[in-house]
Amino acid sequence: MNLGLKDAAICVSGGTRGLGREAALAFAREGARLVVTGRSADAISATVDELSKAGSPDAFGLSVDLRDPRSIEEAFSVIASRWGQLNTLINMAGPNEPSGGTDFSEVPDDRWQYYFDVGIMSAVRCTRAALPLMRAAGWGRVVNISSVSASLGLPMEAPYMTAKAGLNALSKNMAWALAKEGILVNTVTPGVFRTEGTAQYMAMSGATDRYDPDDLSAIWNWMRDVNGGRHGGVIGRVALADELAPLLLLLGSPANTYIVGANIPVDGGTDF
Repeated sequence: MNLGLKDAAICVSGGTRGLGREAALAFAREGARLVVTGRSADAISATVDELSKAGSPDAFGLSVDLRDPRSIEEAFSVIASRWGQLNTLINMAGPNEPSGGTDFSEVPDDRWQYYFDVGIMSAVRCTRAALPLMRAAGWGRVVNISSVSASLGLPMEAPYMTAKAGLNALSKNMAWALAKEGILVNTVTPGVFRTEGTAQYMAMSGATDRYDPDDLSAIWNWMRDVNGGRHGGVIGRVALADELAPLLLLLGSPANTYIVGANIPVDGGTDF
């Protein structure tokens, strides 16, 4: 199926690691033009090199602090000067620092603010900055990446879960506001994927003493155990990072003409 992504201008925030990197590579293989944002200069450079080899020779990266409105504005000014337009924005970046407490009552205010700034306000600011470029392009797609944890009750993850739940509501409102302009907004809700972040979290929590971080079924068992016996999907394993990309390609392409305001789970049939 031709998704019409050749030469489309795509921005993936948080596109230098994990699911974001895999998404950017998938768009590059379709011949799209890519810009990725991140914080690490080394990760940006390595990712841009991979994107170039994958099919996006003019790919570039930008160092962006998603908590800083000025940093976001400057990044989209660069995109405007390079391309003059933007077709698709994947708001992939999310909070990845510890909440600062072991349960709800122990999380300090600055941690709540961090999660809201990165988890919600970065999507607000990036989308707002992208809109003039999408209008100039004639069509636009926004895909906000949520998490299955938005519907869970896990005290140790309260700020993260709350931010993702807020992102879900934001996406619905964006969809209503922008659809008549030909800018379609949707949400994708991943379950647990094997990424560098998952392995780091397992190691930090001591889980690697009992569970193999390279075994998809073992990670599934770990998630079931830490979530009080609630399983992480009927397939019996967690997902590989590249299993999210096909849906993002569709939602982020002009081939998507009628999916708008949806929240689509990619979670292996998770039943919490």
